[in-house]
Amino acid sequence: MLPYHHRPDGLISVTIDSNVWNLFFEINLDIATELPLDRFKLFIPREVEIEIDAIPNRADKLALKDYIHTQIATGQVQVTRVSGFPHEGDGPQRCGSFGFATFQSDTERKFYDLIRDRYLLGKTATKSQLTRNEGDAALGANSFSSVVLTLDLKPGPLTVAQENGGKILDMRPFRKTGEDLASYVTTYYGASQMTNGS
Repeated sequence: MLPYHHRPDGLISVTIDSNVWNLFFEINLDIATELPLDRFKLFIPREVEIEIDAIPNRADKLALKDYIHTQIATGQVQVTRVSGFPHEGDGPQRCGSFGFATFQSDTERKFYDLIRDRYLLGKTATKSQLTRNEGDAALGANSFSSVVLTLDLKPGPLTVAQENGGKILDMRPFRKTGEDLASYVTTYYGASQMTNGS
């Protein structure tokens, strides 16, 4: 079991998978109202930002893209980046430059060690120009310091993270619960602390 790192300010960190923005769009959720800044700190990893940017600029997707960008701005969603050297070759930069990103933690390094051979090495690129599982790997790494909201909990980096103490919240049942999003997240956060002892 890998350790979970809580925020020292007592706020709950929440990281949002790219697929969850589709759900929020469908139910017209106002992220700033549902997850207020006095209780939550909101994030997306750089890899999710890349996936969002890869949404086609087609007429049927423009409202979704506009919604996501508006919600990221009004909800003060921060993009997390890991410090590193520029990505060689085609495709978007994943890492941030020194001073504009964080160093990978020991826990995140150990998580990547668990998934690298099976889920990352030798994988092909997707339409977003990320390799398969790259976005889920970034989310999994974030799950040791943030509750990750996802609709795509299938065998892979996210389930490995969950099995090793990461906080991965399955959003598929959310609509049927009748709960507001803050309650859904805090109920899970509290229950997972009791289960994992962290």
